[in-house]
Amino acid sequence: MEYILTFVSSLPLFLLNNASLENIVHTTILILLTFCCGVITYVTVRTLAIGYKSTKPCQNIQSSEKDFEISETVISRFQQALQFKTTLGESKEFSNMIQFLKEGFKTIHKSKYVTMEIVADYSLLYTVSGSNKSLTPYMVLGHLDVATAEPNFWTLPPFSGKIKDGYIYSRGTMDFKNGVMGILEALDDLLANGFKPSRTIYISFAHDKGNDGQNGATGASQLLQDLAGEVSGIALIGVTENSILDLTLTVRGLGGHSALRFGPTPFGVLAKAVSKIENHKHPSMLGQGPEKEMLEKMAPVMNIWFKILWSNIWLFKPIITTMLSINPKMNAMIRSVHNVTNINTEQMDIKKYQIAENVTAHVTIHVHPSQTVSDVINHFRRVINDKQVEISTMYRSRIASMSPYGEGHFGYQTVYRSIQQVFQPYLISPAIFPIESSSSRYHMFTNNIYRFSPLINDPGDDQRFHGKNERISVKNYSKTINFYKHLMVNADKASI
Repeated sequence: MEYILTFVSSLPLFLLNNASLENIVHTTILILLTFCCGVITYVTVRTLAIGYKSTKPCQNIQSSEKDFEISETVISRFQQALQFKTTLGESKEFSNMIQFLKEGFKTIHKSKYVTMEIVADYSLLYTVSGSNKSLTPYMVLGHLDVATAEPNFWTLPPFSGKIKDGYIYSRGTMDFKNGVMGILEALDDLLANGFKPSRTIYISFAHDKGNDGQNGATGASQLLQDLAGEVSGIALIGVTENSILDLTLTVRGLGGHSALRFGPTPFGVLAKAVSKIENHKHPSMLGQGPEKEMLEKMAPVMNIWFKILWSNIWLFKPIITTMLSINPKMNAMIRSVHNVTNINTEQMDIKKYQIAENVTAHVTIHVHPSQTVSDVINHFRRVINDKQVEISTMYRSRIASMSPYGEGHFGYQTVYRSIQQVFQPYLISPAIFPIESSSSRYHMFTNNIYRFSPLINDPGDDQRFHGKNERISVKNYSKTINFYKHLMVNADKASI
């Protein structure tokens, strides 16, 4: 393409010396038409090629491992786990749930292969010892804590675990007691049926995911260093994730009585800055991460127009960026996203009619892995363009690295194969996880961190996640257990 563009741009100068103006116009039109035809041909060929390369969603693969059959006992155990109000700070609830897990999964806790450590008071780290120490261990992550819930807005009480129309309603059904119980049910079933692990498994359940895993996941990470030195492992879902950056915007000015001042107050200056950043998105990173492959994998099952767009990101990037920006989830996959979470004043005893001297806005940014903290701060400085607004960093998490994916990468292929075996034909693709997970606490052990939750979202479920009427179908919970069962069996192999 570079050669063609260079040729077209130099052609008019040559023609001016050798032909009439009419010939110049005709020849230029001909060249442009030829160029357009070339682009159309290239787009068509590329669209067909990508369609041929991944024509269908991944097919369901049969496994030699028998599927887990859900029972009333398993459902009842899940319902009981949901009844513990394990929100941040509820120490007794966490203690009671840990005791419940010990009593409910006796096969696990009595197994000679399994040891359980309690970390930072209420987080759990299980070690399932494998017989072949030459095989690299892997790790499965989850968390015991759940978001708070306002009962008045729920169809059924948020910590009841009651079933209605085939759905189990309760806080934690989607995030993440479904995963915790699914992992334990899968391991319990395997051990009860004579499973003897070859590869060591670490299972970590933090109790403070809502607090960035500052005690639980960090403590488990430290314990692993003490136990195993340099451990490489597999965690689940996506190949990278957005990191967290908390900034403050501060404006300092003169206070005084509201009747005796004119001109912009500190609040006015800050409000203008907030308005600017809320109306200016971060630049698109489309094409710099796994989202390019994700869109190309989606292309074959889309209608003809989307198929053309998704197959030719190089040409239609501005259009695709605009389309993806409309959807909050997709927007978070192609750029850093931010929201102002709080505005306050440093003065605790400010009176009526008194102008605050120092005011601060707190901004939370989910930083795209293709960007740096400096990129984000420079974007804000450029958009605000006001030296009265001070920008400072309150908290920054580690920028997540990109985990290897595709053919030949054992961790990715293990998750990939497990999805194929349990779920109906789905498109399986690497992606950016738009929310920071506790997996970032384990980066010192491995670059192979994969984030995946075996949860099928029904229409409208996005609002249930940390919202009212959180639920999971009994059928979906059965698939959750089956996914983890197949994952453990697949990961126990030397290769896949």
